[in-house]
Amino acid sequence: MRCARAQPGQSQRTARHISNVSTDPRRRRRGYARPCLDALLTWFGEETPVTVVNLNATGDGAALYESFGFAAPRHPALQLRTGA
Repeated sequence: MRCARAQPGQSQRTARHISNVSTDPRRRRRGYARPCLDALLTWFGEETPVTVVNLNATGDGAALYESFGFAAPRHPALQLRTGA
């Protein structure tokens, strides 16, 4: 886990970003990600002041995250690639 840049109206203490969630392709579709994500979100809820959790989902993982209540943010991120 790493700290996320806060959205407008959020402090750094209350927003977090989940990154680098991956499963070995030979082990996918066996239910490993759900209990891991559930444990992390439970920890956030019970032991931290977090009020917003962000992540970037692939098409393969989107349904899992949506089942936990993740949705598109009010202020979507934008990106500029400068080619440098």
